[in-house]
Amino acid sequence: MLSLSGSSPAKRIQGLLLSHPYISAFLACIILTPFCFGSLKYIPEYTPYAAWAVLSLALFGLISRTIKKFRLPRITAVSLAISASAVLFILIEKYKASDRKIVWIFFYGLSMMSVLYGAFYTNELRRRMSSALIIAVGFWLKLCYVLCTNVNMRQHDEGWFSDTEVATGHLGYISYLFTNHHLYQDDYCSMMQYCHPPLHHTICAVWMHIMEDIFRIERDTALETMQMLTLFYSVSIVISAYYIFRHFKLEGKALYIPLMITSMHPCFTYLAALINNDALAWAFTMGAFLFTLRWYKEPSMKNIMKISLCIGLGMMSKLSAALIALPVAQVFLIVFVRKFKKSWKELTKQFAAFGAVCVPLGMWFPLRGFIRWKIPLTYVQELPAGMDQEIKGVSFFSRITNFDLEQVRNVFENWAYRNEEGELVGMNESNPLIAILKNSVFGEFINGTYFEGASLTMCRIFFWTGAAIAFAAFAAMIVTFVRDRSIDEVHKLFTGIFYAVLVGNLYSMSANYPLVCTMNFRYLMPTVVTGALFIGLALRRNCRFRRVYSSAAAVSVSAFSLMSAAIYIIVCQKSVL
Repeated sequence: MLSLSGSSPAKRIQGLLLSHPYISAFLACIILTPFCFGSLKYIPEYTPYAAWAVLSLALFGLISRTIKKFRLPRITAVSLAISASAVLFILIEKYKASDRKIVWIFFYGLSMMSVLYGAFYTNELRRRMSSALIIAVGFWLKLCYVLCTNVNMRQHDEGWFSDTEVATGHLGYISYLFTNHHLYQDDYCSMMQYCHPPLHHTICAVWMHIMEDIFRIERDTALETMQMLTLFYSVSIVISAYYIFRHFKLEGKALYIPLMITSMHPCFTYLAALINNDALAWAFTMGAFLFTLRWYKEPSMKNIMKISLCIGLGMMSKLSAALIALPVAQVFLIVFVRKFKKSWKELTKQFAAFGAVCVPLGMWFPLRGFIRWKIPLTYVQELPAGMDQEIKGVSFFSRITNFDLEQVRNVFENWAYRNEEGELVGMNESNPLIAILKNSVFGEFINGTYFEGASLTMCRIFFWTGAAIAFAAFAAMIVTFVRDRSIDEVHKLFTGIFYAVLVGNLYSMSANYPLVCTMNFRYLMPTVVTGALFIGLALRRNCRFRRVYSSAAAVSVSAFSLMSAAIYIIVCQKSVL
């Protein structure tokens, strides 16, 4: 923990923000909400002037520090600060007249982060400041994407929001809770998305009440602000990843490269704008992953209760969060066997407390459905038969073994569609591996219509760079499991089972529900964190080609991060034209 005694107020605030990144991220989302309302369309007139004041103040701090460091006259600091502030004020008018406002906003964020980094950087805080900068850049890219993606754009099963009728989809579910203040009282099998546990949708409904009833914000604007919640959930995953990397004592490049992969990975960018329950469920899942590592190191009641809350609340957001339960149970079992003689009573108490919290939180909703309407506990809402995206005509074995390069001629996900004559044309993705490599970086809805010329070429390079990093991560995992004796075997088993459960679940869904939409990387997002972790562990390992591997990783991940930012800013710009 950073010592704050005897430091200036600014240093104390800096230390507190760095020491509590989840709170810092949440406060950032809350503070930014009245300045953007989650949409470029609803940014108020006063926001550019507030942004000018904040950046001017930050620049004054940086200039003052520089002047003090080189012992220059104070009048120089004042003159430079006033000049910089005047230039920034002039740029406000250029921003207001521009049709590329999102580009201005993105570079404003980069400028602000660079200035703050320079103003507050110290050798004592090097690791935390550098890590915070990487997370902050990813956060700002996510914010830009949120601003240009409304609640009906590039969403999954969003439905519509209505307080005059029973609407379906995730927005419909939220509107039902918003209007009625209780769960749907009938069999929900016929109500699209009402089969999900209600935590995320309830939080959104409460948020809508706060926006409309307390702050008197109009309906359309209030709906867009819900994405500030999912933005927070998405960046929380990145923060958990940082703590996971630090648990394994990653430092320097071995820390920054995996953190860049996670912070700048497109899956967490488009996740930030999804108004469904994925982001909250994965945030709790990665919290459970982190606290399981900590409990294994220190098997205390406090740590196991954190795991139980994360799994229980994750399942209360989406039942698939239960996938973390199997690897967690494996760690519990190993620790119980190892410490049976000395600590079996204490561990039994911990496991009982874990079950007393986790099971009711995670299972009350499916049990309610089973008791009242005999709905299976693992009920999955099926899509209607005969959809254009069906791939039933190809056997599952043929699908998973077909690596014809024709499938990757288009680096965006292939979907068959109806032409003007109503004929089905094009092709559907059929190989799960190729599909997830594509939609991991472009999602399900971003395709070639957003790009042309050089930007389309960049997309192709981006896809293959992302695929190379993914395969490097898988190779690093295998090598770590087989050859790295410095890693605890339980850690290997825990991460390996978690990875296998996620991948196995996706392939199982692909086999049982032969549709393009089931082969989606949003069911595998935590593998970005585990893959980045193994890349970091490989970078830390002493080997013959360590420098070559380290340099190649730094170049490829830096290029991947830059292209990720460029491509998603292009998508943002295209979305608002």
